Amino acid sequence: MTPLSQELLAEIRRIEIFTRRLVNQQMAGHYQSVFKGRGMSFDEVRLYTPGDDPRTIDWNVTARTGQPHVKVYTEERELSVIILMDTSGNMGFGTRGAQKRRVAARLAAMMAFSAIKSGDRVGLITFSGQVHRYVPPKKGRTHVLRLIDEILTEEGRGESADLSTALEFLNKITRRKVVAFLISDFLSPQFDHALNVSARRHDLIPLILTDPAEEAMAKLGLVSVQDAASGSLSFFDFGARGVAQYNDAQRQRDEALQDLLKRAGVSHIKVSTDDQDYAAPLINYFKIRSKRG
Repeated sequence: MTPLSQELLAEIRRIEIFTRRLVNQQMAGHYQSVFKGRGMSFDEVRLYTPGDDPRTIDWNVTARTGQPHVKVYTEERELSVIILMDTSGNMGFGTRGAQKRRVAARLAAMMAFSAIKSGDRVGLITFSGQVHRYVPPKKGRTHVLRLIDEILTEEGRGESADLSTALEFLNKITRRKVVAFLISDFLSPQFDHALNVSARRHDLIPLILTDPAEEAMAKLGLVSVQDAASGSLSFFDFGARGVAQYNDAQRQRDEALQDLLKRAGVSHIKVSTDDQDYAAPLINYFKIRSKRG
């Protein structure tokens, strides 16, 4: 076994220990309260008792027996969860804490372990400018560890992410409604149409990764910057004027993204690479969503 393989296995193990503890202690209940299943299925017929909903009366059985009977339903608990993971070169960026790719892997693991703890199946789509891998949804710890392995071994591609391509692929592979966690920094060409279609068909939840340096640039003077996707090198003057222009452009981009998601009817989760508690924004999202019903 090579040192790289040992390092990768150690990272997978760290992520498993870290995320399973959070899931068991904090997240599983919140997850299950929000994702309750795809509907109700018929279970049995029993005698009517005072307080039963009259709309559940089975008139055929009632007429046949001469006594009022009601239909009893049980919730279909099992869901399919798909994690869409951005593996573009930009995901290797990180100025504080961890790189976006490492944060994304931990977020994906939290979602995956929450899903299997609730009896759901979980699958994976990795993408950058195109879709690279698709792992169909399955259950079990071994399957989740495979997904983490796929995420960590997926090298950052020398191209920008194309969210339209990833979402269109999601819509092609499954006709049934799924819970789809889209993990990316959302530095992508236009994806309005694909987003709207996916939001109508599925329970789409964007997890937006950011880094403090992207949110607000400091006054650094003349700086050489390498594009993580293309590898090209450029020089920027981050003096007072340059910083003001950069921060204003970032604010406009963020507002445009917020507006796009709002028009599509999806609520998002924002996580920064310097967050000490990755579970906090997820739990807060689940609490708000649970209250909304």
